[in-house]
Amino acid sequence: MKTPVWLLMLLLVGLIFFLFFLNLVLGSVSIPFRAVWDICLWGDHENHIWTNIIWKSRMPQAVTALVAGAGLSVSGLQMQTVFRNPLAGPSVLGISSGASMGVAFASKKIFARMSFGD
Repeated sequence: MKTPVWLLMLLLVGLIFFLFFLNLVLGSVSIPFRAVWDICLWGDHENHIWTNIIWKSRMPQAVTALVAGAGLSVSGLQMQTVFRNPLAGPSVLGISSGASMGVAFASKKIFARMSFGD
């Protein structure tokens, strides 16, 4: 029996929300699940340190990860669509080679400015 597409999409969206919230809960500072939930819903908590940790550190990191992942998936989809090739990757446009060349130039500039014999 084939699973309906809407059910799979609903599960994926639910998984994204769950992992996003898990990203807010887990960290080097142990913040209880309920406290993170209250901070996300109401914007404040009794412990202001936890509120600052969530809003100023963990939330920007989680949103950045979500946006970066979405951007990478859309760029991969666009590359596969433009080339009509489901296996198209960055090497098709020479992006991998260009990135390697950029790293080589940057490292040469950095090492040229460093003096090792002083």
